[in-house]
Amino acid sequence: MTLTTALKLHLRTFEIHGRTLRLVTLRPQIGVRFSTNYFHDTWHILAGPDGAALLGRLLWGLAFQHHPGTLILIDAPHLVPTPFEADPPAPILLVPDGLTRVDDDLLRALKLRLRRSPGAPTTIQWHTFGMAPALARDDLRHWRWRVHERNDPKWNRERMSRRAGFVCYTAPPPVLREHALGIYGMRGGFDGYHPLADHPGSQCRGYDGEFQVIANFAARVSAAQVARRAVVGDAPGVLAERDVRWSIYDETERALGRRVSARKLSAATPRDGSTSRAPADRTRPRGPRAAPAADRARTRSGSDAGTRRGRSAP
Repeated sequence: MTLTTALKLHLRTFEIHGRTLRLVTLRPQIGVRFSTNYFHDTWHILAGPDGAALLGRLLWGLAFQHHPGTLILIDAPHLVPTPFEADPPAPILLVPDGLTRVDDDLLRALKLRLRRSPGAPTTIQWHTFGMAPALARDDLRHWRWRVHERNDPKWNRERMSRRAGFVCYTAPPPVLREHALGIYGMRGGFDGYHPLADHPGSQCRGYDGEFQVIANFAARVSAAQVARRAVVGDAPGVLAERDVRWSIYDETERALGRRVSARKLSAATPRDGSTSRAPADRTRPRGPRAAPAADRARTRSGSDAGTRRGRSAP
């Protein structure tokens, strides 16, 4: 799907605490998956290259919304366990600062409404006008190194934290557009990360959030789930023990290795299940050339044929 093709998303409208919320969600038909975790005092949004492309488009479109109360929710079925230790993920909220104002009470009420009576959605088209030209004009300098912008007050309005059970990312439109370009550019199929909610003036790791792209995201999620069951069974919730986590990490790598070996074996085995054989040698001699039809006819009418006619029964 190109940037000129609109995304089809779902829209639900809620009246909560005297305010109107316009909640945009992914349609079930969208096959992209995300996850979240908290590591090194940083909240992460995790996905594969397809998730980078989708998240970039969501952020770009969100930067151009005009209706107050608009926000984006990424929730089941588009969330999967983490690709590291298969911890359960948290739903993700993307909030445009200056357009939509949220607090913990509002978010708790929203979560309750979604669980009890979400209502029927309306399908909308999500456009990303201007994103392709912006990508073409981009000078490939990462935004973190644009020192002349780091003291701009707009960066102080960027936040990423967990609130009322949601991993909330909040930023004003210019920052949303900047991150949209950086994250969309990570769709090439390589591992990488993109900092979010950086603190201006910090010369070290001082950001609250991060988007991380994992090239083999789906395979790692599956392997982590297998490893978790092998190590801790069906233990629910987020695992806190460091030793247990490292055991799952090691088992995940072994599970990935088995997956790769099985894929290689499957590729070497014919689809019909037969054992592969070397092709027949077509250069070998074919033997004496068959006799012409006339000679075969004379043979049948000659002594051999007579012998057959005169042969007595046993």
